[in-house]
Amino acid sequence: MSSGHFKPEHIPQLTPCITVLEPEESMSFYELVFGFERIDTPLIRDGLIIFAEMFCLDARIMLQRQGSFSSASQTPNQSGQQQGIGLYLYVPNVVEHYTKANECGAEIVSEPLDTFWGDRIYTAKDLNGYIWTFAEQVEERRDISELDDKQYQEYFAEDEPSDSLSQTQNLDR
Repeated sequence: MSSGHFKPEHIPQLTPCITVLEPEESMSFYELVFGFERIDTPLIRDGLIIFAEMFCLDARIMLQRQGSFSSASQTPNQSGQQQGIGLYLYVPNVVEHYTKANECGAEIVSEPLDTFWGDRIYTAKDLNGYIWTFAEQVEERRDISELDDKQYQEYFAEDEPSDSLSQTQNLDR
């Protein structure tokens, strides 16, 4: 490691590893519905894919078969629990991305809408139960610390903390 690099140049510093039930089915879904591409050949043991990697633009994800590598991790669908992390991915044209995902049968959680921080977003659930938010910056990014009390209450109502997306402005497009 005399080159001074702490990671491979082509790999982002943060790469989520997502537990999936059926890697081949998940990879096909992420390709068709979300626009990811496969990287290299998946790791196969006993005729089953246990690990694979995919990318979309400069984002990269790893997929690990549920139960592989002695892991107790489960998909949200298998555990019955919502994931404890958000997956937020910028795409060049979020409305086009939404249209394709919707046409391909993705479970749409929220329609495209403009947020107070300057992104246009939509949210979809994948076949493993993970919630993905896809975004495109459409206005100059605003700092959340600049919200006054009224705006804060409007966007982050105390009685509905998990539904803050519905507090933004829906698009009529």
